[in-house]
Amino acid sequence: MKHFNRLFTQRRIFWIFLAVMLVPNLFLCFTEHLPFLFKVVYILIPGALYLLLLNLSRKPGITFWALFPLHFIGAFQLVLLYLFGNSIIASDMFLNMFTTNSGEAFELLDKLAPAVVGVFILYLPALALAVYSIRRSDSLTPLFQKRAFMLSMLLLGTGLLIYTPAHRQAPHRARLDNLYPINAFNNARFAVSSWKAAKNYHLTSRDFDYRASSSRDPQMPEVYIFVIGETARAGNWGLYGYERNTTPRLGARHDVIHFDDVLTQINATHKSVPLMLSPADALDFNQIYRQKSLITAFKQAGFRTAFISNQLHNGSFTDFFADEADCTLYLLAPKNKTHLYDNALLPVVDSLLRSGPAKQLIVLHTYGSHFNYCERYTAENRSFTPDYINEINRKDRQAMINAYDNSIVATDWLLDQLIERLDRTGKTSALLYLSDHGEDLLDDDRDRFLHASPIPTYYQLHIPFVLWFSPQYVSQFPLDTQQAREQHKTPFDSRVVFHTLLSIGGIETDYRIDSLSLVSPSFHLDKRYYLGERNIPVPVKYLPFDDEDRQAFERHGIAPR
Repeated sequence: MKHFNRLFTQRRIFWIFLAVMLVPNLFLCFTEHLPFLFKVVYILIPGALYLLLLNLSRKPGITFWALFPLHFIGAFQLVLLYLFGNSIIASDMFLNMFTTNSGEAFELLDKLAPAVVGVFILYLPALALAVYSIRRSDSLTPLFQKRAFMLSMLLLGTGLLIYTPAHRQAPHRARLDNLYPINAFNNARFAVSSWKAAKNYHLTSRDFDYRASSSRDPQMPEVYIFVIGETARAGNWGLYGYERNTTPRLGARHDVIHFDDVLTQINATHKSVPLMLSPADALDFNQIYRQKSLITAFKQAGFRTAFISNQLHNGSFTDFFADEADCTLYLLAPKNKTHLYDNALLPVVDSLLRSGPAKQLIVLHTYGSHFNYCERYTAENRSFTPDYINEINRKDRQAMINAYDNSIVATDWLLDQLIERLDRTGKTSALLYLSDHGEDLLDDDRDRFLHASPIPTYYQLHIPFVLWFSPQYVSQFPLDTQQAREQHKTPFDSRVVFHTLLSIGGIETDYRIDSLSLVSPSFHLDKRYYLGERNIPVPVKYLPFDDEDRQAFERHGIAPR
């Protein structure tokens, strides 16, 4: 114990804490595309600030514990770098903490063991050392604190001097608010304000009115099913030229229209799904706080509506919109130890179709291909083996791909079953499916995995989009169906969903924009946009793609525009 006391003096503990706090900055200097001079600033100015903070108490352990939120964000940032390879924690990453259920979180953490163990090794001993610092009888001397303060001022002054030419060199990237942890805390603050605004949604949207009506005979039987996919990327669908026939059932249907060049507006479920369901889009996301969903528009036009989810209630806009339906049902209960397969949706659909209203809208929110992939399909859809992995690594990548592809086979089966059911009704009907976003699967030397990264990849953006019309619909509205077929190679993004569904259902409202409807002769979309950090729209062609992404776009015949 004496040796320990002599080794870990308050002075040494002080410098250890400074080193621990600078670890995220050091990593970010290597992972971020920053000018060299700004990388120097990235260490000097935060280092000066950390010195000042640690110097506030004569026992550095007190300050270190008081800065626990900073350490939490630092640990979060390091895990993010392990997962995605680069980027500051985005505001959406903080929002994901509130909208991801615990089961999903533990599934992911279980596969990210190296990163989790690494941050524990870094921060837990440091926090324990902080307790030791507090309990020690001695403390930092006034002379040491004076010298530490002078050093902090020297580092701060040097950093500010270097910042001036660094900012001139790259004014958009080399900014003080782009220094970690300032940028991370700004994003966290934006996430909190967004969360509060979402919680007030029922007040801010209370008086919203689509003034919607149906252009069709009230007695004409109609039923439309909108299937929201989860984490399915187009590149692994047989319909899109994948080497494996993961979509044999849809591929055998000549009445299914698949759209080749569709991108999501954002790679995170808690925003991408609401953008499908509402008039809001990447160009003006904030209008979502004042508007209701297409479910309300269909209700106002005389449709009986249902929202059936195979995901957990999570307090996001998706849930707010689901509550607008006449029938809202969440199949997955918090007490379930394992996730239900999406085929559990079929008995509910059968019941709804038997219920007999003349006009119906059914929205199905699937679990699709969300990680952990091997838990998303039954034995009947287990086409590719082996399909189980213990952790995410390149050695086990083929098994991971097998499991992911099996989840696509399960989605293919589900959609085929839904189409069969709609066909048997003999009603004017249609089915629309698209995924909320794609997924990275260790596709190249970047070893990117999952989705919702601050900077998206090709694999997270390119999504499958499928339309099916019943023979009755084709007979009654041949121009609509022909127009949709003619657009199957046209580039567009997920903003078309809202307007297309309203058009298919014959819903008249001022919020329907026919130039964004796939069944309208006036369909036209100049640019595709991505919902960037802090809800700023970014033209897809200006996203900072890596060369690997540009090559992937080219291989699949897609222009990132």
